[in-house]
Amino acid sequence: MKQIRKLFFFMILFIVFYFNQAIGKDLLVQNATMIDGTGNPPQENISILIRQGKIIRIGQDIEAEGIRRLDVKGAFVLPGLIDAHVHLMFGPGAILHYPTVPTKETWRITWGRYFPQYLRAYLACGVTTILDMGAPPFVIHDVRQHLSTGNPGPRYLTVGQFISPTRGYPGVLIPKRLPGSTEDSFFPFYYEISNIADLKIKLDLIQSMNTMGIKISCEKGWSPFENLPRHSPEMLEAIKQEATKRKLPLYVHATSEEDMTTAVKLGAHALAHTLVSRENKNLSAQFVAEMAKRNTFQMTTLSTMDASLIYYYPERLNDPLLDLVVPETELITARNSELRRLSHKLLLSSRLPEPLKSEAESLAGGSYLKNIWELSLKNSKQGILHLHESGVPIVMGSDATYFPLALYAFHGPTSLREIELLGESGLSPVEAIKAATITPARMLGMESQIGTIEVGKEADLVVVKNNPLTDLSTFRTIQWTIKGGVAHTPKEWMSQ
Repeated sequence: MKQIRKLFFFMILFIVFYFNQAIGKDLLVQNATMIDGTGNPPQENISILIRQGKIIRIGQDIEAEGIRRLDVKGAFVLPGLIDAHVHLMFGPGAILHYPTVPTKETWRITWGRYFPQYLRAYLACGVTTILDMGAPPFVIHDVRQHLSTGNPGPRYLTVGQFISPTRGYPGVLIPKRLPGSTEDSFFPFYYEISNIADLKIKLDLIQSMNTMGIKISCEKGWSPFENLPRHSPEMLEAIKQEATKRKLPLYVHATSEEDMTTAVKLGAHALAHTLVSRENKNLSAQFVAEMAKRNTFQMTTLSTMDASLIYYYPERLNDPLLDLVVPETELITARNSELRRLSHKLLLSSRLPEPLKSEAESLAGGSYLKNIWELSLKNSKQGILHLHESGVPIVMGSDATYFPLALYAFHGPTSLREIELLGESGLSPVEAIKAATITPARMLGMESQIGTIEVGKEADLVVVKNNPLTDLSTFRTIQWTIKGGVAHTPKEWMSQ
């Protein structure tokens, strides 16, 4: 009898949960100024009827009984934003708090401690879909399980673990022993591949996790890490063939024109970066034309340099949005002058040749890295604009958090900053918004589901008071984010 009562109790809970979810996904958005993402001009006095999380009708003066109404009073409604380059495995400053690289058993109480808040932060910032560009199976499993039980978060997509050559990027840049740790480190977000048999095994594992593709390294490095080991031509051809067999598009990390050219000729679906850490380089017209001809997608990741510059401009941390969505521990660390200097010294040390590593402490207060990051950001912006003007599809990707020592690449706000950086690069607001909506949807093969506001698509929307076509910074004052028909203010998302 006890078991029957227990079973009955759980059935009631399930029914109540399902009923509440169903009701929450029915919504009538009224009095909207709609920017649908298709290229149409804004349309005023629009209603959007949502049933079971999908858009079923768009027009004026729509009526529907018995469902929630959201009167946005003329505010601008756009498609939900897509950040196509994130790393949920860690957040800013994770190494400083937990210097031992986590395992499957310890991730959720160390580097992954705040991942539920990161997911809510993306929603609070209008980001309704994210692509994780490097995560081990245990992170993917935990995130998916967390979301599957009804917890709030954006649509979570991934490419699984990074395929790296032995002692190539990224492993060679990671200190063998992390600060404060007594153990040698190994970051589990990449596989080091040395032979084709191992490649096949790893690709089977990645495919089994229902990924959107695979991410590989094609990186010769930069000063002082020039001439890093790269995949041999034979291994690259094997990667291409094995990925094609498994219908896994290639996402390639490359930051120099030489490596980007290799990636494009290999048949890369998308390049993960442009000219990161390239202080005096520009993309040639020949390369840009080749990339445009092949219609390769280009992710932006301008924030990898822009966020790092916050060290020199700490006033940028005085932002109400950060106070709302960033874990308090991360903000305290970012605003602590001693911890900021320690992080900066460690980053600086990783760039210096071995004989100069002892000088990192004295150089930490100077402008050594500032000059590198500013020039690199300038060149990357020029590269993005050149690619865009030549017809290359541009995809917004923040790369948050690209390294657990990067104190300022916050999950959520960095996505919005990336959109602003696209505007600073010379893209029009319309094109910058497309880079965060329909273009990544096309890259992901999901343009029939997300990326624009159209009947039949997922009801992923963002509502802002002012016109983003005249000011991209308006995304920092989002009024509501609607995910699958469920609408909340940023504060409400963060309190879920």
